[in-house]
Amino acid sequence: MTRVTVDAEMRKKLMDCSQLLELCDEKGDVLAKLLPSPRWTNTENWESLGPEPSDEEIEREIEAGDFYTTQELIEEIKKLNDK
Repeated sequence: MTRVTVDAEMRKKLMDCSQLLELCDEKGDVLAKLLPSPRWTNTENWESLGPEPSDEEIEREIEAGDFYTTQELIEEIKKLNDK
């Protein structure tokens, strides 16, 4: 993929890339379609859901053995869908 840096003036012309855009030549032929990047792709927009678990906490959870096989999960989901 090629990356092009856009200055402030071009951002204005592209309406700040906030919606789907078609880039056209002088004849009106579509050259490309520009799809805005969703907010969640920029890690600066991420919100913390709480403190990250420590390695020790993760190990305790694994050792507790409270987990399901793929088949068990599928069966539980089917039960939920039947309700």
